[in-house]
Amino acid sequence: MGIRTSLAAPLLAAAVLAGCQASARFDGTPLDRYLCEAADLPFDFMEQTRGDFTAADLGGLSREPEARKAEYRAAGMEGGRFVFWKQSLPRPPFEAPVNVVCQALSFESAAQAEAWVAGITAEPAAIRDSGLLWAPLDGSRAEELPSPAGRLFRLEAAEGDARVTLYALHEARGNVVLSVFVGDRDGRTEAATALAIAASRDARLGESATSGSR
Repeated sequence: MGIRTSLAAPLLAAAVLAGCQASARFDGTPLDRYLCEAADLPFDFMEQTRGDFTAADLGGLSREPEARKAEYRAAGMEGGRFVFWKQSLPRPPFEAPVNVVCQALSFESAAQAEAWVAGITAEPAAIRDSGLLWAPLDGSRAEELPSPAGRLFRLEAAEGDARVTLYALHEARGNVVLSVFVGDRDGRTEAATALAIAASRDARLGESATSGSR
């Protein structure tokens, strides 16, 4: 699907899946309510694409696709829904835009959703593979950060002369895992951005930002 043909952005929500959605075997439209909207974002963004994906689609983006697919099947993952936002920049010379991917993963049970979040390790490949996105792994390192809800990770990697920074926040809500990914190439992104987006989403949904993953 060509997702690895460009290094231009630290987050490329596998927009290429837009061309695959006709054959998708998972209907994620009921999960749209859990995705971030323009009003949830800290500044001006343009929606690039959104769509459904299966556990096999997500696992297929890994460097070890068959192992990831088997792992996600065993975890009870059914499929998900995502939206990809790119920051709107006013005028040249342009900074690298901030990219945001919001994602909702459906599992067969709440216990499986909680177990999946609890099982994410602070390893670059595991964090990158947890979302429908692309991020470089060359020269990468990852760590888990303190979070008031869910689990929050930072991934840093090299992209040519630039250093890519990606934050990933995962929270279990019943049988659904809600995720926010925020990244850029200029180091302007902060962990607080991902947390603020999730908090705004929760306020809109009228839900408390609690997580069963702790």
